[in-house]
Amino acid sequence: MHNIAEIPVSDILVIDDHVLVAEGFKELLLKILPSGSRVDALHSIDKAKLAISEGNYKFVITDLLIPGQDALEFISFCRNNFTNLVIIVITGITEANSIIACLTAGANGYLSKAIDPLDIKLALEYTFGGKKFISNDLSGKLAESILSTENTILTNKELEIIRSIASGNSTKVTAEMLFISPITVMTHKRNILRKLGLHSATEMVKYAYDNNLV
Repeated sequence: MHNIAEIPVSDILVIDDHVLVAEGFKELLLKILPSGSRVDALHSIDKAKLAISEGNYKFVITDLLIPGQDALEFISFCRNNFTNLVIIVITGITEANSIIACLTAGANGYLSKAIDPLDIKLALEYTFGGKKFISNDLSGKLAESILSTENTILTNKELEIIRSIASGNSTKVTAEMLFISPITVMTHKRNILRKLGLHSATEMVKYAYDNNLV
């Protein structure tokens, strides 16, 4: 038995060019969504754009690889025209650059197709709450890419802060070590979480250890 996602009754649109995959996601979602929710499955981006324009969807769940169609442009289209729409990518493409590109285009979540139902439930809850969500099997790969010296989106100060916090230092101690105010440290922490698609200080510490920052 699946746990029900703690979100309001929602209409969700699933887009995947493989009919069986799309229908499979539809059936799974119906098991974890609140009673009264609706899930539609489509197999092309053109039809999806029309459906979104005419419907009242809270979520769009899309594959990234749809032959002959630009899923990244579709994500940008959704974000630019439907600002409250939650966009989740579920795909077999696991490269860090693809994850970053989708998040930059406006996706709220990115999951691999190797996930289990709990990941989808968490993704729905986190993204509806305004947070980014990346499935656990991809988060380490993304962190490794982002935190590498050749492809980092963190500033030197943010790297210093993530190292200090992961070493067990409090906000106050970190501020004193770096000669900045505690408020500045807290601002940097929020930026780090946002940039890395993390959801808590605990996850930030895990990233630091997974990527040998401490």
